[in-house]
Amino acid sequence: MLLASKLKLDRLGKQLVEQVAYNISTMDTGQYLPASQREKMAASVRYELDEEEFRLVGGEYIWTYETGRGPTVNPGDGAVRRYVLEYIREEGIEPRGQDKRGLPIDESTLAYFISRKIHQEGSKPWRTGQPTGVISEIINEKLLTNVEAMLTEAYAAEVAGFLLETIEA
Repeated sequence: MLLASKLKLDRLGKQLVEQVAYNISTMDTGQYLPASQREKMAASVRYELDEEEFRLVGGEYIWTYETGRGPTVNPGDGAVRRYVLEYIREEGIEPRGQDKRGLPIDESTLAYFISRKIHQEGSKPWRTGQPTGVISEIINEKLLTNVEAMLTEAYAAEVAGFLLETIEA
């Protein structure tokens, strides 16, 4: 990879990491994730650049921030319920209504009902088929077109420089 292209991709990588991490930290993904989990995922976003490839990578479940999570297929460890309860407390959500016995619903009961729905049907982005935009608002056809033009320009400038050096020598 030519130096000019590598420098441009390095700058692009830093910008993409910053933008995707910001979206993960701030956008509503419809998944009841507490700030601690969003920040952990945002911190996992990085880019890798070598002579042949540019990759934007993140934590194991990063795509669930874009597409949601599907119904649970394996027994869980209670993480979803814990995250939902943490989210409810963070957001100051006041449970309303009563359960089947006529008792008021508390935070823990609300977290149970929400996590049960997620386990049975998946999160809202998954159920609706509507991506959140956490990643797709940034990485899309427009970006790819711009990157292609940027690299073509950088490559052409670097090749022209080599040719001029060769001619002058």
